[in-house]
Amino acid sequence: MAKQMAFYFDQNRCMGCHACVVACKDWNDVKPGKASWRNLSVTESGAFPDVKVFNLVLACNHCANPACTAACPVGAIYKRKEDGIVIVDRDKCQNIRSCAVACPYGAPQFGDDKSEPVKKASWAVAHPVQKCTFCWDRLDDGLAPSCVAACPQRALDFGTVEEISAKYPTAQRTAVGMPDSAKDSNGNTLTSGDTVPSIFFKPKN
Repeated sequence: MAKQMAFYFDQNRCMGCHACVVACKDWNDVKPGKASWRNLSVTESGAFPDVKVFNLVLACNHCANPACTAACPVGAIYKRKEDGIVIVDRDKCQNIRSCAVACPYGAPQFGDDKSEPVKKASWAVAHPVQKCTFCWDRLDDGLAPSCVAACPQRALDFGTVEEISAKYPTAQRTAVGMPDSAKDSNGNTLTSGDTVPSIFFKPKN
């Protein structure tokens, strides 16, 4: 069985500080603007005085069956065999954005003229797709992904699917705010099937 890297998120620990979001932008040199590789969403329920707040931080979930790769007609997104990390080849991207429609999690991101003012000669389009890389470059140096390393509450963790399952045996595959893994960004059922996201949760009750 091929190795699959995965994230773990403890929804009870997250305090919504955005440290993971900032650390991701900093390490990956994602300039201020429209593109953000990791995002925080907040879901509220109840009424005063019984109010609950559910924070959820998501990036690319490096799915076992990524809808983005199936949707891209030019092969600009691919899944690495050695670790299951989903990578984009910005040189191949034609800015069709079918990946953004297919992804349930909003992982594919696109810059603008302010965040990417100078077009790289190898790019076919001005602002090709970009997204979380699971910080594969940090993994190669024995470091945790930048988001995991930055979290002051230790709400994020990482490892292979097997390691996460062993370390967090009660982990679940969904939490409040998590999109339906079998539907695209418009709520339509994916023809490519359930994405099987590589993320596990300790959901907040």
